[in-house]
Parts: sequence; C-alpha cells; structure tokens
Amino acid sequence: MKIAEFCAKLDALLTTRATQPEKLDAIVSALRQALKLQPDEVALLTVDVAAETLVFLWPAKLAKSGFIPLSSRDSLAARTLRENKVFVNNRFSATFHASVFEQVKLDPAAEGRPLPIQKIISVPIPGETAPKGVLQLSRKATEPGQAGDDFSKEDMAALTEVAQIIAKHI
Repeated sequence: MKIAEFCAKLDALLTTRATQPEKLDAIVSALRQALKLQPDEVALLTVDVAAETLVFLWPAKLAKSGFIPLSSRDSLAARTLRENKVFVNNRFSATFHASVFEQVKLDPAAEGRPLPIQKIISVPIPGETAPKGVLQLSRKATEPGQAGDDFSKEDMAALTEVAQIIAKHI
C-alpha cells in the first residue's frame, strides 16, 4: 500500500472514532498491521508542557508507570521532541539509552523478562508551533539478528506523513 493511501485510510478511520482510547487503538492497530509489529513495539507519547515531561498515551500500561523528563539526555523520545527530528537506530540495543520502560512487563501472561528493543524509529508528532508528541516503533528480540528488517529512510519519510495524520486526532 502506498503511504498516501495508508494515511488517507487512517485519517478517515480516526474521524469515525469518538474517544481518545478508540483513536489510540485504531492508530496502533493500523501501524501494527502495516509494519508487522507486536503490541509492545508501538509507543505514543505526548508532551506535558507544564510539567516539562513526555507521558505515554500508548501502551496504556506505561501511561500509569511514569514519565520522561524533556531534559533527559538518555531518552531518544526526549531528544526526538527537543530536536524535532526523526531518528533511526538499527543498533539500539548496543547504544546507551534509558531502558527503564523496556523492563515493564506489558503482558502479564508472557513468560520471562520483556524482550529488549533492538531497532527503533522515533518520529516527532507535529504541533502548531512545536512537536506535541513522539511516535516510536521498535523491533524487539533477544538478539539483533532476530529483530527483523532494519528501519529505512523510506520508513522515516512514511512515518513522518503518518505522524501528521496522528497529530490531527490526538
């Protein structure tokens, strides 16, 4: 599917959803299906300007687990927001980063520890004058070679367009 077609379908779908949880479910479902991601490989964060933090909208469990200070030097999400720039890291597990949220077990039925993020793409969600959030997609696995395809420049461009649609609805 072409990105313009995907964005048009996502925009139309989100227009029919009344509540934010319904919109979030639709966004995550569409991204998971299009990119063959697991439920815990999509994150949506929004900025709390007053508190100078990023807070999770998705996964819902992380919304109750904490926040990310905008000043954090170890957070890719905070850097994405501050610099208003897309970042791709296909060697993320080998990069020093804040990993506290990776340790949160999102699926209580899952056995063992959560898988580490091996590859990630982090995209600012545009606002009127500054980004109002961050979309992050990841590929998790025990080892980098098991994490699937690398994120590409084409993914960067496509997800920048998707972030513009998301911005209209959250």
